[in-house]
Amino acid sequence: MNPSPDTPARGPWLPRPSPGLLRVVAAGVGVALACVTAATGGAPGPLERSLYDQVVSRLLPGVPRSADLVLVEVDDRALMALGERWPLSRATWARAFKALAAQRPAAVAVDVVFDQPGPRDALELGEDVLAALRESGLTGQPAGAALVADLEDRLREQDGDARLAEALGENGAVILGAAALMDEVSMMAPLEDTAAADSVSMPVDRLRLQARSVAGSIAPLRMAAHGSGTLNMLVDADGVIRRYPFAVDVDGRRWPSLALATALKLMPEQSESLLRRASVDQGAPLMRLPSPDWLPRVSLADVLQADPRSVGLDLALRGKTLFVGVTATGLHGQSTLPGQVAVPGVEIHAFALDNLRADRLMRSSGWVALMGLLETVALLWLFGWRCRRVRTLGAVGSTALVLGMLHVALVGWLAADLGWVLPLVPGCLGLGLMLLVDSALRAEELGRQRGALRRLFVRYPQSAPGTSAPPGEGR
Repeated sequence: MNPSPDTPARGPWLPRPSPGLLRVVAAGVGVALACVTAATGGAPGPLERSLYDQVVSRLLPGVPRSADLVLVEVDDRALMALGERWPLSRATWARAFKALAAQRPAAVAVDVVFDQPGPRDALELGEDVLAALRESGLTGQPAGAALVADLEDRLREQDGDARLAEALGENGAVILGAAALMDEVSMMAPLEDTAAADSVSMPVDRLRLQARSVAGSIAPLRMAAHGSGTLNMLVDADGVIRRYPFAVDVDGRRWPSLALATALKLMPEQSESLLRRASVDQGAPLMRLPSPDWLPRVSLADVLQADPRSVGLDLALRGKTLFVGVTATGLHGQSTLPGQVAVPGVEIHAFALDNLRADRLMRSSGWVALMGLLETVALLWLFGWRCRRVRTLGAVGSTALVLGMLHVALVGWLAADLGWVLPLVPGCLGLGLMLLVDSALRAEELGRQRGALRRLFVRYPQSAPGTSAPPGEGR
């Protein structure tokens, strides 16, 4: 029999996916997201960075107030008192480091790179005049000798680099800043002696921060200082800094950051454990954020203008670890932390040091990322196993709610107490999708049962109560 022309043609018949396969696909979305998170360096992964920012800035306990770290800041008041603009002159820096050395700090970490020599036009002119005086023979006369001696003293006073190097040498505990250069073209000249003693050995195969070269202060200042550390930060695609790089890989050598270099200066007997901690998460672990106003501050104006014998200055600086950097309006880097904005880079280095020495680092990659993946798989498998055994939709929803609460509680406890950051969103997303799939399947099954019952009642109608059967029908 040929089909009627009005009969619509049916397409090829496709087999209907089984309920088990649909649940596996829903769970696979959550597991796939957990795999992406683990492959890209651990939590926070895609879709959960904003959530992580809110949790770490509002719920996790912050770094307690520092007792031995002090921020010596070049703030607006310091610039006004000095009558200078940024960058400060080398003579001012020399005065500042001499004043700090008088307070005998434990270490002085400087968030500044002196990569260019100071102005030398007047020095070169004075040296030419001095050479001419010596060649003229006037130095043999008392007046000429006095003139030459006075000119030498004046040139020494005007040589800012030399005075700064002397001040750094007198201090003996200054760690200068350095910059890791990512591109071949840079405004800063790379150091030629990249095999310098500033590099460290770390027990990790690969670091997150890779660079082509390192730029540092000029040679006289580097030789006078105790060491140097890189000032670079790791900025995520959304512009937020969540990880601190304790070291940078430059042609196979590992250069410590300012925080790590300062920690090694303060605790040389713990260098092995410090380097091991700094190697967590490929040298760039997640940070615990400080509480508001956790770092005591002293203006550079007070350091330069106060009496060196001041009791208040002595109590504020003696034996402390000082972080020196600019915080004046519009001059410091606009570093954005989770839940915070415009944090000076020098302050980030300070609480990174506190995180390192107190072992408050938060781990999210490596075996922690693998544990997060396994926890997500176990969570979704347990929910799928439970879905096959309960009969009501309410029981399925209750199971999803309980498992979700346990998942959130576990992730929160591990992050707050142990510093292990597991992915949160993949498990929750997988649970939600599986719940939707199971609800849709149960609703469809209930609809089929209702349709079957409706067709049954239409085919076999029942008499209303209290009525007799139609004639001809048996009772």
